[in-house]
Amino acid sequence: MFVHSCRVMRQAERSAIEKGDVSSASLMQCAIDRAVGVLHRDAQFADASRRFYCAIVYAGKGNNAGDAIGIARALGFERILLRCAAEPEVMSVETRKQLELIPPGHLIITREKPRIEAEGALLIDGMLGSGASGDLRQEYAALVQELNSLRAASRRSITLAIDIPTGLLADTGVSCAYSVQADATLAIGCVKPGMLADGVEDIVGRLLCVPLPEADPGKSELLVADDSLLQLLPKRAYSCFKNQVGKVRILAGSPGFIGAACMASEAALHAGAGLVELYCPEGIYPILTVKAAPEVMVHGVRDFSEVPTQDVQALLIGPGLGPLQPREAAAMQKLWLEANCPVVLDADALNAIAVHRLRLPQHAILTPHPGEMRRLFPESAELTRAQTATRFVAKNACTLLLKGARSIITDGVRTCYNSSGGPFMATGGQGDVLAGVVAALAAGGLSCFHSAALGAFLCGRAAERVWALRGFPQSVPATSLFPHLTSIV
Repeated sequence: MFVHSCRVMRQAERSAIEKGDVSSASLMQCAIDRAVGVLHRDAQFADASRRFYCAIVYAGKGNNAGDAIGIARALGFERILLRCAAEPEVMSVETRKQLELIPPGHLIITREKPRIEAEGALLIDGMLGSGASGDLRQEYAALVQELNSLRAASRRSITLAIDIPTGLLADTGVSCAYSVQADATLAIGCVKPGMLADGVEDIVGRLLCVPLPEADPGKSELLVADDSLLQLLPKRAYSCFKNQVGKVRILAGSPGFIGAACMASEAALHAGAGLVELYCPEGIYPILTVKAAPEVMVHGVRDFSEVPTQDVQALLIGPGLGPLQPREAAAMQKLWLEANCPVVLDADALNAIAVHRLRLPQHAILTPHPGEMRRLFPESAELTRAQTATRFVAKNACTLLLKGARSIITDGVRTCYNSSGGPFMATGGQGDVLAGVVAALAAGGLSCFHSAALGAFLCGRAAERVWALRGFPQSVPATSLFPHLTSIV
C-alpha cells in the first residue's frame, strides 16, 4: 500500500463520487467490507466475535464513526456498546445508516464508562478520522482517556483504531495532549505519513492495510509492505530441482555464538534456498556439524580466504562472527568484493565495516539494528530514521534494511516500511533468521530491494502466526518462525 497525504486521499474519494463510480454510502460499505476481510485474515482479529464478549465503539459524529460501527457489526458481534461524543441524531447520514443496519437488541448506547467483563472487549476507536486537525476538544479528550484506561485495566482487551488513532495528526505525526493507544490501526485506502513518524509506533500499533480500489489515490514514492508483496514469491516449475532455486553460502559463527550460524542457515532452508553451505571457523566445526540442520553443508576454515566465491547465488556474512582483527576484516572484504552475487551483511560484518572502514560490495544488502546503524553512520544520532536510511544509501550504494518497530527498506530509489510483526519479536535470534531469509530470497532471483522488503514482511507475518497459535504470549522464539516463513495461506 502506498503512502499519501490526507488531501490526496480525500481528492481520490471526491473524484470517485463526482464521476458517479460510487456513492458516499457505498464507498463506506466498500471500506467496511474490505476492512473486515483484512481482519478475518489477521492472526489477532480472525476470531474477534468469539474471543471478545462485546465490541465497544467510541464514536464521533462523522463518517469515521460509521466505519467503526459497520466493522463491529460485520465482524459478527451480537453485543455492541456505543459510546458517543454526540447524540446519534447529529451523526452523518452514512453513519446513521450503519446504525440502522445493526439487528434489534444488538446495540446498546451508553452515556457512562462501560465495565469490561473478564473475557475482554474489542475497543474500536471511531472518534476522529484522518482529516482531523488541531488539539482535541474537551469531550473527545475525555473519551480518549476513558478508552485508554479500559485498555490498560483489561489485559485481554485490545484497541483497534479506524484509519488513524484519534489524537494523532495524520500528515505530520504530531500527537495531541491525549491520543488513543491502539494495538492495531486499519489504514483505509492509503497509509498517512504521520503514521510512520518516529515515536508514534506505540500510538499506531500494528499497521493493517486496507486497499480501497474504488477510490484509488495511485502510486507514490513511499510504500508500506502488505500482503501484495507475497506475489513476489516465485511459482516453481513442477520439474525444478535444488540447483535451480538458489545456493546460499553463509560465513558465520564463533565460540559462544554458534546459535547465530545455526539459525541463519536453517532460516535460509525454510525460506526456499535449494542448497545452503555454512562456513565457520575451524575451531567450532565439530560442534556445528552436530548442531546445524542436517540439510546444511558445514565447512570449517582456518582463514576467510578459504571461502570460495564461485558457483553461488547469494552470500550471507556476519551472524555470530565476533570481533575481527584487521587481517581477518581485510580477508572478509576481499571475499565479498570478489563475489558476483548479492551479499547480505549482518551483525559482526556490519561492525567490521564500521571499525575497519571496509568497502561495500556492489550488490550489498545491509541489515543493521539501530545500534549497528549508529556505528556505521554516527550522524544518525541527529536524524530521524527515515533521514538516516536515505542519507546513508545516498553515500553508500546499497540496499539498507534498517530494523526496528517499523523496519525501513530503501535502495535510494524506492522506500518501503514493513507492517508485519510486533513487540513479541523482541527476542534474540530474530535478526539471524531475517538475514537467512533475505539471503535465500536473493539467491532465488529477487532483486536486493525486494529480497529485503519481502524478507522483513515474511518474518513478521510468520511471527504473527506463531503468536496467535500459542495464545498471544509475550514473546515468540526466533526458531519457532521456521515452519511459517513462506506460507501464504
